[in-house]
Amino acid sequence: MSALLGEALRRAFPGDERIRFIQIGGNDGVHMDPLYKYHVEKTFDFEWGQIFEPIPEYFELLTANMHAFPYVTCHQLAVDDATLPGRREFSFVSHADIEEHGLPGSSKGIGSFSRDRNALSGIGYNENKFNAIKGFIRTIEVETIPARDVVKEYADSNFLLTDCEGYDVEIIRSAFDGTGFRPKVVQFEDLGHSGELLQSTLNELRALGYRVTSSGKDYICELA
Repeated sequence: MSALLGEALRRAFPGDERIRFIQIGGNDGVHMDPLYKYHVEKTFDFEWGQIFEPIPEYFELLTANMHAFPYVTCHQLAVDDATLPGRREFSFVSHADIEEHGLPGSSKGIGSFSRDRNALSGIGYNENKFNAIKGFIRTIEVETIPARDVVKEYADSNFLLTDCEGYDVEIIRSAFDGTGFRPKVVQFEDLGHSGELLQSTLNELRALGYRVTSSGKDYICELA
């Protein structure tokens, strides 16, 4: 999907306009991150970026990994579709446990509000892989901020990217519902939680003028 994203960004930003992005679900900023190579290689001209990651240890890694890119600001918050800021339970596999116990590297990126939408419940993992991690799943309380508040604060963002392990569609829907938010490019992941919700959200994005491309579980929406 990274190649398709790169093509979409080149189409959307061919001239002098700089990229201002919101990234929801930052993890450590490197692991399977679709933007990291663009930061390193300076492929695009980023004016600023706002990255949201709620898990303390991954937030610490994120801030360290983004230190080389001063246009990036990191926020230790989870973004949701609520109407007010608050606190919610969040489950994940610790980076320390992955390193110490040789757990599957992919488990670094499966933090979620729920344990029934992704690999935290074995979805996408075979039995052996899930058995390796299930005893190491931790749950903590994290601070949350509504997606509507995020896009209101950064209303001049022209690129929105989410990777929220089963909650992307709800967040995308909330970000666009009555907010007037219209970034040039949107990328999000869908893990099949609700086909009806996905299709209605895609139809609403199309009605707003977005052209939708999909590859596997990922969707790229480009403002026509």
